[in-house]
Amino acid sequence: MRYDIASKRLIEIGKEQILKWLLGIDVESAELIEEIPRETVSLRRSDFPLLVREKTGQERIVLIEFQTRWEADLPLRLIEYFVRFKRKYHLPVVPVVLLFKEHGGARDVYEDEAIKFSFRLVRMWELDGRELVESGDVRLLPFVPLTRCGREEVLEADRRIYNSDLERGVKSDLLTALAIFAGLKSEDLMRELFRRRRDIMIESPAYELIKREGFEEGKREGVQEGMLRDAREMVLEALEERFGIVPLRIAEVINGINERAVLKGLHRKAIRCASLEEFEEALREALK
Repeated sequence: MRYDIASKRLIEIGKEQILKWLLGIDVESAELIEEIPRETVSLRRSDFPLLVREKTGQERIVLIEFQTRWEADLPLRLIEYFVRFKRKYHLPVVPVVLLFKEHGGARDVYEDEAIKFSFRLVRMWELDGRELVESGDVRLLPFVPLTRCGREEVLEADRRIYNSDLERGVKSDLLTALAIFAGLKSEDLMRELFRRRRDIMIESPAYELIKREGFEEGKREGVQEGMLRDAREMVLEALEERFGIVPLRIAEVINGINERAVLKGLHRKAIRCASLEEFEEALREALK
């Protein structure tokens, strides 16, 4: 949720700059289409449909999605959005995905027996963080931690935002978003940024939402971790009951899984598979 909050605020603050950066569009106006996400639960907080008018007079719909991790059904979701907005507005529709975390399976084309669909996939980890810092556009600097960069570039982005001429409320939101995205690179770096700029971040509504989320998450984490621990133990116990001592390599992989749905599937496989080798193959498939 924290990444959704940060992403939405960045769209509100800097949608023109983001469109120029991602698509090279000189924007006359860009309007966030608020009524569309309310019509269907399939649109999420991290999906931002924009009605864009270029300085040439051309209009188009740009669908921007901020995606923390790659999901196999993401292209199908984009196809659904594409068709919905195409039918409603009868304008060119441009889907863009900003993918935060590296994934070898991420593809910008979907093709099956009936259709071929392509979209703009921005692999944030491939972008040069130093170039983004030097671009001079302060509203883009919160994205720096998601790029190929080190601690120095993130701290430089922090300094440039803090010393900019933007109004204080906008700076507080940009600094808060920067710290949130820095958490994907390093929890320690995120905490350092929050400590450095707490005096201004506390003015950001996003900061208050994240504090509240953190409190609620803290209460839930204990329960969730307990459920995960039980699910891991059920898989290991089923394997031990069927095949004897579980090899350490398998136990380590299972203990590193943090998704209950995956563990439930592995538990069923542990009960039904004919051999430990068959289970290992299922384990590899589940982690792809």
